[in-house]
Amino acid sequence: MELELNEKNAASALLAVIGGATAIAGAIGGEVGLINIGLAGLFLGAVVFTFKSPGYVHRESLEAVMKSYRKLLLKMVEDLGLEGKAVYIPPYENLPEGGTFIPLREDFEPSLGKLDSETVFLTNVSNEREMGLSIRPTGLELVREFEDFFEGSLEGTGAEVVESVAGSVLRALNLAKTVYIEEKEEGFRVVVRPAFQCSPEGCDQVACPVCSSIMLSLAKATGRLVVTESIERKEYGVEVQARTLGGVEEWM
Repeated sequence: MELELNEKNAASALLAVIGGATAIAGAIGGEVGLINIGLAGLFLGAVVFTFKSPGYVHRESLEAVMKSYRKLLLKMVEDLGLEGKAVYIPPYENLPEGGTFIPLREDFEPSLGKLDSETVFLTNVSNEREMGLSIRPTGLELVREFEDFFEGSLEGTGAEVVESVAGSVLRALNLAKTVYIEEKEEGFRVVVRPAFQCSPEGCDQVACPVCSSIMLSLAKATGRLVVTESIERKEYGVEVQARTLGGVEEWM
């Protein structure tokens, strides 16, 4: 599909380029503010591409921006040698909007009392099982869209509300065709049919904004930490297996 050149495309590309450069500079200097600003710029660039123009959605461009967005974070994860799967943290005093923590080890022990919005690399701990990377969730802006649509906070609402709200908003933004959430005894099974081409490789550590928004919403709606066990492409969509780890107070 030929890319239509207009002001919307130019603005989106500019946001993505500036966001990527800013996030890289922040990662090199260990500046959480720059990293967050950069990630926000990349995400906004992706969202602008989802807005319908008079003709069509530029899906190839959306995919390119999202790939760049994840590639930056996956490179950071690889360079730091992080082994653990992404843990989505519900909002609490130290992280008012929640967060994503990628542990150094697979047998990790989250230490939420030592995390805050200014911490990126958690290393000042006595046990390396508490170490890891704390990042702004890639799906945070979408969670805000969910709550605007819901006209209230998702806190304490449960998985059924997340399924309904996320499905409606993601369809409206042409990001996903369907969202299905099955609540299990110790976690969730989530099936998303994305409206664009996506690869689940590396998503168990750094998910795209779509899957990230659903995982973060589940953490917020249940008040429990949610860890991504696996993300796989199936015939019926992208399937996420997630496990809950208890509430914030258990890991303070």
